[in-house]
Amino acid sequence: MDPKLPPLNALRTFVMAAQTGSFVSAANELSVTPAAVSRSIKSLEDYLGCSLFHRMHRQISLTHEGRNYADSLADVFDEISLATHNLVGKNADRPLVICAYPSFIVSWLVPRWSRYLQSHPDAQLRIVTTLSHEIHFEQKGIDLAILSDSLEDQRYISSRLFETNLVPVCRPDYLPPNTLISDVADWQNALLHCETRPKDWERWSNANGIHVDTKRGQWFENASMMYEAAMSGLGIAIGIEALLDREFSSNRLAHAFSDNKAIVCPFSVIRPKATETHPLFPTFMSWLQQEI
Repeated sequence: MDPKLPPLNALRTFVMAAQTGSFVSAANELSVTPAAVSRSIKSLEDYLGCSLFHRMHRQISLTHEGRNYADSLADVFDEISLATHNLVGKNADRPLVICAYPSFIVSWLVPRWSRYLQSHPDAQLRIVTTLSHEIHFEQKGIDLAILSDSLEDQRYISSRLFETNLVPVCRPDYLPPNTLISDVADWQNALLHCETRPKDWERWSNANGIHVDTKRGQWFENASMMYEAAMSGLGIAIGIEALLDREFSSNRLAHAFSDNKAIVCPFSVIRPKATETHPLFPTFMSWLQQEI
């Protein structure tokens, strides 16, 4: 094996950009500028001799090589982080490790987080992201996960947190006010899909009694990219209503149809039965319930 490896900082920057789907979001997470993220990834691409991202106006998406590389590296950094926490914190209080979708963390959890810390200023929390329902609790030291729907697995305890709706959304000027579902003729080219939730449009169209060719339209790697595309006027996204409060209030997104039948989308807190409950879990769970 070639002992020469790319710089770890460049690899970490790449993994963060791949997880967030945005150089700007990665920069915020890493406390650097978007330009620094772009330069770091460009130097990594030069080192590897291949492109890791497709770069479009205000958007990025992983190339085939980039996706494979990101999938391989994500677990490596999780294991490094966990090993470091275990080593450094073995004689100190371990933080409560919470896993959730990036869109849930950014849109729902982080805006409310300060209220928990005001009541529990000494609490140590660690937030990690996932794009999958497959959570490796023990391997990654995760205490609880917040996911849409629950895990039908006897190894886990699932507690319903809240219910929200799946609704079609678009830029306010993309469709006229009070548009009916039947008013939109060219569904096939208007749909915006999220690869991590590929069945959402199918569920919605079935519930609303209409036929939509859900295989058509534009596909995006994560929800943040899909919402950004909708805000740019590229089409109609299927969104999780509770995660779009800021976009609705700022008039960047609006409900697409006035006669929409929304689809219930539940969120649950999931934790393994076999592991000891973290001391912070009761207070954090109580706070979550108060925020609903």
